Amino acid sequence: MSHFDEAAATWDQEPARVRRMREVGQAIVREAAPTREMTVLDYGSGTGLVGLYLLPHVHSVVGADNSPGMLEVLRKKIAEGHLHAMRAVRLDLQVDPVPDDRYHMVVISMALHHIADVDRTLRGCHQMLRPGGILCVADLDSEPGTFHPTAVAGSVHHLGFDRKELKGRLESIGFIDARDATVSTFSKPVEKDGEQTFLIFLVTARRRV
Repeated sequence: MSHFDEAAATWDQEPARVRRMREVGQAIVREAAPTREMTVLDYGSGTGLVGLYLLPHVHSVVGADNSPGMLEVLRKKIAEGHLHAMRAVRLDLQVDPVPDDRYHMVVISMALHHIADVDRTLRGCHQMLRPGGILCVADLDSEPGTFHPTAVAGSVHHLGFDRKELKGRLESIGFIDARDATVSTFSKPVEKDGEQTFLIFLVTARRRV
């Protein structure tokens, strides 16, 4: 069982995490201007915190993750809320064939640093976007490896990202109009060093029409 499967049942019980993901959702609404006609893929959705925030703003949301535990929690939310415009699917773009589904928006929220093969994943996201569709990536600015506790370190493949480098990476894949904005700045306790300040960014880019 993965760290995320084990953590799924209590994932939403950390107020700071819920607040950060709400801030990501707010930034996506502000910077990417989703509309009620748009279909959205929330990739690396976890328990669906960002996808559920976006749901009232769009036509439909698919929450995709490779953690059965996280998807179980999300499916329970969908069932209990009678959310007919949302569904949950298991998907890992690092190993799975890219599905035939196409979306107006693909969102990756605080998940990219847990993905080893970033380029393959981003290429898959590019392929799953409709022409003119928008990719929204929210993650940490580069950090010294203190954001996650030692117990989680095995699931972390990148210590945040340099925004300029990530935008260049997206453009090399075929995205255009890559832009970045700061979502939030916050402090949290870290092991050995008391508190440390971290930044979350949002990078948006479009698939060429």
